[in-house]
Amino acid sequence: MEPSAHSRAGQVSANDAVVRSETKQRKRRPLRVSSIVLWFAGLALLLVAGFIVHNHPATWPLEREAVNAIQGPHPVPCPVNWHANLWESQVAYFINTLNDPIDAVVIPIGWMIVVMLFRLILQAFSLGIAVLTSSFWWLGIEILVKRPRATAQDGVCVHRAINAFSFPSGHVIHDVVLYGFLLYLSFSEPVRCWRYRWLLLPLQVAMVVYMLAVGYARLLAGEHHLFDVLGGYLAGLLWLFLCIFLYRWLTSLIERRHLRKKSQANA
Repeated sequence: MEPSAHSRAGQVSANDAVVRSETKQRKRRPLRVSSIVLWFAGLALLLVAGFIVHNHPATWPLEREAVNAIQGPHPVPCPVNWHANLWESQVAYFINTLNDPIDAVVIPIGWMIVVMLFRLILQAFSLGIAVLTSSFWWLGIEILVKRPRATAQDGVCVHRAINAFSFPSGHVIHDVVLYGFLLYLSFSEPVRCWRYRWLLLPLQVAMVVYMLAVGYARLLAGEHHLFDVLGGYLAGLLWLFLCIFLYRWLTSLIERRHLRKKSQANA
């Protein structure tokens, strides 16, 4: 028995979808290669920076000048709670506490739930995995570099004494990966096709501002050196791009398999 016209039309449509998907992949290859080269260049820069900081862990003059410019005039050593009444310090303290151990777990889970409410299950779990693995990425670099935190002896007003190494900034890495991935998802195809996507614009702007503010807050609090914060942004972006690359590869693989199964079913 010959297939019906409707069956033949479905098979042609499925085959066309497979061809379009594979054509799209071929067009992306040059961009993908350049992105991989750029990623490895960033990784090389991070390795060089980590090596230099490891062998010269003391506060660099540029770092001291930068933190003094941000913190403004203050007594040295800085008395406890000297900064408590400054509104900038209160904002910085609030931003910094959002990355304390409990908050650093609760907030990403909350965002995962929000993403799941839009029925983006794969995206939600990809977000959670990206944030979770970024902690191991930070921990590995921190243990290898072993840079001590800034102290009052460095001419820095330190808000909180933290029992951890300094390079790179874990707060910055965590927030760059979390909000960077959310920002990427907000521009991805499922959300881009949403009728009310323009409502996300204030949220997208707020996420960019927050990612920049967390680095400033770390310096204002005196809990990191300048190169720690810059290293945190670089390490965070590297991990973010790696996670986005793997997410795109996974979604493309799932899409191609789905289209092939659909084509075979209509055969």
